[in-house]
Amino acid sequence: MSIVFPLDANVRFTNARLSVLTPRDRQALAGRVGVIQTDSAFVRKPTVYFPEDGARLVLRLFHVDPSHIELVEDSPVSCAAPGLNDDELDYAPISSAAGAKAPTPDDGCANLSQAEMDNLFD
Repeated sequence: MSIVFPLDANVRFTNARLSVLTPRDRQALAGRVGVIQTDSAFVRKPTVYFPEDGARLVLRLFHVDPSHIELVEDSPVSCAAPGLNDDELDYAPISSAAGAKAPTPDDGCANLSQAEMDNLFD
């Protein structure tokens, strides 16, 4: 089973992954927070973007193994893909915390009309 990280979620490398890196790579990635740039509901290994951080330059890593990263608190809520339900997906949700708030149209998760969808691709 895969781990799913919502689009625009804040993530960092796990301590287990950092421990097996070279000292130079460990120093470059330790404590650094990146942003998921691909929807892992459709892409198994997401792209993670790390913005400039002090002396550390911008870094974009493609095809990151989801088991090597972890969700950072206060990440945005992700919308579910239209037409899919949890029984059809082959991944485990990040958490199933009781009392978790489901996405609403106020969160920016409103469904688009057919006309709005057509306008996106014009």
